[in-house]
Amino acid sequence: MEILKEIPKLKNKNCVSIGKFDGVHLGHVTLLEELVLNSELNETESCVFTFDPYPEDFFSKRELPHLNTRGEIISEMEEIGVDRLIRAKFDEKLMNMSPRDFIKDIIVGKLNASVVVCGSDVSFGKGGEGNADLLLKLSEEFGFETQIIEKIEYKNETISSSRIIKALEEGNIKDASEMLGYDYYHYGPVVKGKGLAHQFDMPTVNINPVPGRVIPKYGVYCTIVETSDHEEYKAVTNVGIRPSVSDGDNVNIESHLIDCPKDKDFYGERINVYFLEFLREERKFDSNESLFNQISNDIIEAERFFKNN
Repeated sequence: MEILKEIPKLKNKNCVSIGKFDGVHLGHVTLLEELVLNSELNETESCVFTFDPYPEDFFSKRELPHLNTRGEIISEMEEIGVDRLIRAKFDEKLMNMSPRDFIKDIIVGKLNASVVVCGSDVSFGKGGEGNADLLLKLSEEFGFETQIIEKIEYKNETISSSRIIKALEEGNIKDASEMLGYDYYHYGPVVKGKGLAHQFDMPTVNINPVPGRVIPKYGVYCTIVETSDHEEYKAVTNVGIRPSVSDGDNVNIESHLIDCPKDKDFYGERINVYFLEFLREERKFDSNESLFNQISNDIIEAERFFKNN
């Protein structure tokens, strides 16, 4: 897949999709698959037009947490079969273009769009004034076809990145996973913890959250830990600052592996931690004994969850 930071002048016809594409979820995947299908049927290339930075990051003047990193989103687009990704600089000039000029000068004039594939909630141009109805009118004026894809719903509401982020931050892991189409996860190399794990007679692995990715609500979860060799272990995972064993505010993801050989060494290995079920909120304990007793109870709850699921 070709990745461009500048808007090119394309000679060949293209199927183009416009959007933020700020995460990988069922709505985005459906739209991208429709884009690629249209490009194949029309014997053209598929082109995604998106923004860098994301508009919400631009207006907030900082990088907000998102569902996925840009690298992850690019990998998903490549897997689906997108031919070209344009990450146009979102600045005052682009922000203030009228909807008509945006379509005329960029989508048609530069990207040579023969088909535009967008979600029913598409917005473009100054103030987001351009919408699906206007796009249909402009397609008649400028001679391209428009495919409007209805938004996918979950529990009678549209699936969106912001809705999934809210679910994760509230600990509603099941809802988030249903809207994502996969179990939400964090990943990274195993790092050294506080050295208290030997109390539980089972391997414990720590990773740091992926920078820029949403961190689920602080608390304890039933999880699956996957190694780089694709071995999977049931686990109880704490997400948070571990107030009982640390005075800092660095967020840590610590997993106690329930069904793993006791002598297995994970240090330095890259693992994925998939979140399945929220068990309880993170809290501070008065003593290590109280903490260990609670973690033992968490493990019992997790074993019950895995037995029933």
